[in-house]
Amino acid sequence: MWLGARLHEVWLQRKKFSPIGHQVAGREAEEHLTKIISAGIEGTHWRMWEGLRIPNKDGRRREVDCIVVGGEKVLMIEQKHWSGEMEIISEGGREKVIQHRRSGDKMDHGDVFGTIKLKTTILQYHHGASEFFAVEMLPFVIFSNRNLVVPDSVKAREDCWSLADILDYLPKSGGVDPSKDGLSVPHAALAATLDRLGSWDTLHHYGGQQTIGDIYSISENSGHLASLFKQHRERITKIKILADRSLWKAIIKRPTLTAELFDEEGMFEVCGVEPGGCLNYRGAGSRQRKTLEWRH
Repeated sequence: MWLGARLHEVWLQRKKFSPIGHQVAGREAEEHLTKIISAGIEGTHWRMWEGLRIPNKDGRRREVDCIVVGGEKVLMIEQKHWSGEMEIISEGGREKVIQHRRSGDKMDHGDVFGTIKLKTTILQYHHGASEFFAVEMLPFVIFSNRNLVVPDSVKAREDCWSLADILDYLPKSGGVDPSKDGLSVPHAALAATLDRLGSWDTLHHYGGQQTIGDIYSISENSGHLASLFKQHRERITKIKILADRSLWKAIIKRPTLTAELFDEEGMFEVCGVEPGGCLNYRGAGSRQRKTLEWRH
C-alpha cells in the first residue's frame, strides 16, 4: 500500500461518530434503573432481565425494557426518559401519549400504556403456561426524568409507577418477601422461559456512538473473521476491534485492524481484519438493513 493510501486509510479510521445526546441520557437512565433494581433484589431469589425481546405470532420481536420476577407479581416495566410536558388524549377510542418538548416540538408516542400491556400478553402467549403455572403480571410505565411534567391524573393511574413505587415493592426495602425460600414453581418456570430469550446486539462506533439492532452477517472481505463468525456465531458475545490510528506510524507501515472474539468466559480468539470489510445489521425500529465498516 503506497503512502497516500496508507494515510487515507488512517484518516478514514479516525472519523468519529459522536454520541447523540438524548440517546445517551436514555441509556444512562436505563442503567440507573437496573442498578437500583439489582441492589433492591441482591441476595434474594428474585430475578431481573433487561432488554429482552419476546417473539409474537408473526415472528416479530417486541422488546421489554425490564422484567422482574419475584414477590406476588411479575413486573413488566416500560421506561420513558422524556423531558418537557406530556398529556394523554383519546382519539377513536384509543389513548395517545403526546410529549411537548421545550423546543416547541410535539411528539405523538402512541398508546404507550397499551403497548406494555400488549407486550405482557405476548409474553403470556409465548410462555404458554397452563392454568396451574399461570403467574400474575403487572405492566406499567415509569417516567424517570424529573424534568418531565406529568399530570396528576396520569400519576394516579395503576399502570403508572414512580421510582419510589418500585423501591417499595422490592424485597430489600423491608417488605414481606414471598420468594424468600425460592421462586414459586410458576415463577421458576417463567424464569426458565425468560432465560432462553435474547436481547438486541449493540454496535459501539469509534467516538462513542452506539447503535442497537440485529447483526445478520459479516462480509466475506473481512478476512479470517468472516469464517470465525460463521463457526462461532452462537458462542460469540463480543467482538472488539483494535486499531492504531497514528498518522506517523502509517508513514512507515500499512494500518491494520485486529479483532478479539469473546464468549461468556472471556477472549477465545484473535485475528486480523480487513478495514474495508463490514458487518450487516438492521437497527432497532428500522426495516432497512445497513452496513458498518470495521474501520469505524
